[in-house]
Amino acid sequence: MDGSSQKISHAGLLARSPEGTAAKGMNIKGNEDLWVEIQGNTFRNWVNEHLRSENMKVLDLSQDLCDGTRLCALVEALQGKRLKPSWNRRPGNQHHYLENVTTALAAIEADGVKLVNIGNVDIVNGNLKLILGLIWSLIVRYQIGRSKFPPRKLMLAWLQAVLPECRVHNLTTDWNSGILLHALLDYCKPGLAPHWRDLDPNRSVENCARAMNIANREFGIPMVLEPEYLASPWLDELSGMTYLSYFMKQDSPGFHATLRWVNSRLDKPVRGFTTEWNDGKTISEVIRSLGGSATHPEKLRSDPAYWESNLQQAVNAGQKLGVQPVLSVRDMAKTDVGHLGIMAYAAHFQWVKPRPPLADMIAVHLESTSGRVGETTHFRVELLTKELDYSMVRASIIPPAGGAPQPVKLHRGEGAYVPDRMGMHEIVLDVNEDRLDGYFFRVLPRYVKVLPPGMAPCALGSLVEVLVSATGAPRREDILVTAYSPNGRALECPLKTIDGTNSAIFKPDEAGTWEIAITYQGKHIQGGPFTCSVFDPRGVSVSGVEGAVAGRAHSFDVDTRETGAPGAEVHVDVVHDKRSLLCAVEKLDRWRHRVTFIPKQNGKHRIYVYFNGHDVKGSPFIMRVGTQKGRKSSESPVHSRSRESPVNYKSRESPVNSRSRESPIHSKSRESPIHSKSRESPVYSSRSRESPIHMKTVSPVTVSVKRRSESPSYGYDTTDQSFSSSRDKSAFISTSKYTSSSSNQK
Repeated sequence: MDGSSQKISHAGLLARSPEGTAAKGMNIKGNEDLWVEIQGNTFRNWVNEHLRSENMKVLDLSQDLCDGTRLCALVEALQGKRLKPSWNRRPGNQHHYLENVTTALAAIEADGVKLVNIGNVDIVNGNLKLILGLIWSLIVRYQIGRSKFPPRKLMLAWLQAVLPECRVHNLTTDWNSGILLHALLDYCKPGLAPHWRDLDPNRSVENCARAMNIANREFGIPMVLEPEYLASPWLDELSGMTYLSYFMKQDSPGFHATLRWVNSRLDKPVRGFTTEWNDGKTISEVIRSLGGSATHPEKLRSDPAYWESNLQQAVNAGQKLGVQPVLSVRDMAKTDVGHLGIMAYAAHFQWVKPRPPLADMIAVHLESTSGRVGETTHFRVELLTKELDYSMVRASIIPPAGGAPQPVKLHRGEGAYVPDRMGMHEIVLDVNEDRLDGYFFRVLPRYVKVLPPGMAPCALGSLVEVLVSATGAPRREDILVTAYSPNGRALECPLKTIDGTNSAIFKPDEAGTWEIAITYQGKHIQGGPFTCSVFDPRGVSVSGVEGAVAGRAHSFDVDTRETGAPGAEVHVDVVHDKRSLLCAVEKLDRWRHRVTFIPKQNGKHRIYVYFNGHDVKGSPFIMRVGTQKGRKSSESPVHSRSRESPVNYKSRESPVNSRSRESPIHSKSRESPIHSKSRESPVYSSRSRESPIHMKTVSPVTVSVKRRSESPSYGYDTTDQSFSSSRDKSAFISTSKYTSSSSNQK
């Protein structure tokens, strides 16, 4: 072009920028109206592309929009609906013109487009500069995508992300040679322009024409900009943005190219770059797939109140990979966010060299998914890569109901913790500046303590083993063990000899108070007979779980009258999202307890009920907050727990089995023929190292009693109620953090 060799003034430079659109009403003098020619040509072509379906065409923007018919048709095509009130398709005078234009402008403003310094008279009178400003507003709103951020910034962010070799700095002169356009085509469809690096920049018009023809043929991108204009140093920025926006608008070739890469990093594909990214789960999964330290999506909360925090942790993890955010987390969390900002942010991750996720380089091993108050919980942190060492790892335990984190010292990866409260506990690891969480274990209340000669309450159908030690080699037939039911029915318990120790098995089949009579040569040993309260965990019922509403106090009742054990200890733990909630338990009478708590969020809550330290049948009970439905879970507690805790049972031999091979009670019985009286009130659990009953007697017979860790037939598992005291690795139940989560999902 003749004017290509002429210099442009400061006013002309301003006019070529988005801030210097014709809507500003700037006065352009001399040959500096070249940009107006290019922009007018581009905008006219853009308008005609959208009027094609209406069999309309604009030849002169200053004249052909005056009567409002083409403007109304354009707005209807962009919005995909008819305008109301209807417009006059055959206007006969200026009054009709003004009405048509008013209808179109009102529809544009109603759709969120802010119009400044332009009215119906300006359009009817053919004010070209204001008309160009109006059309640019339509291009931004309906093609580039609405955002409070300048479209130039977002477009450059995406182009810089997808063309890292090209160093894109602007939307005008960088594109004159046609080389960048070829590179963009090759990104959208790899192999479409593989030799773009070898193009001669001096053959700019030829390069631009070839690239624009390929774009039209392969992707249907209209040539709203002439190749000569794209190759011109006078190319105005708005014309360049208009043409390039066809490569990055919704459903464009660039949109789908970026989306294909994103979906290659996801387990479940997404359809776009708007609402599916609001909660932070999608970007977290993308970052994790590259080895970033973002939280696993399953660990992120879905409540909109947590979306910004979800996104913030993902952005922090992305920055450690060298990717800076394009939008703020507040804007990314908005449901009306435009696609371009998130698409540009996601595109930057394409060039990050993947590394294993931090969570895949560390495994946490637990002895069990649940422990008890006052008993030591052992866990082990295993480093699966030489890139880490234990000096980089700090461990802490977060107790239930918002308790402060409690640091735990690791000795070669081994950690021990004694919980002092019931509920869900979480193991958190800090590795340098990264945090790994989501390792949960449940802590049950203490077993009920009783003093001799009583035995701890036991569940109906559980096994109680009576161990008998003797001095002087008495005859086994001189020792008799008999259990008497609450109604006086006698149940003989034959003695068996295992490793030199006599034992008898007592399996209560009736709720109530039993007596265990142990005689030597027909006489009770000292302290006998012994009593044992047997309860039926099936007799616990929960009522009133329906109708809970988030943010309001809700009460439900726990009834134990069918257990056969009045006045027993009842503990309740309400869990939501793997975290225990504060609740108050009020004892109404010998049988009934009322539990009150305030649910923080809607959704499924689990109610764990413990009776004398035992899980009850049906626990956890299910409460659905925010719905009218409430039902009692039909699943056994062990199944529920396996989903709640990210722990997989890898060990072939459970801690319980390893304990049963060599009982601490057995070994004590062999060491000493006569047990001395215990100084402490024993806790009757399978972990107790002291005999539950110790007494002095003149007979050569002593007795100790323990409850076997075997499940009653009605369906809940007692093997998961205590930790093993064994430190042997085979007794561990181990987990890798996220392997468990995926298996639980299944």
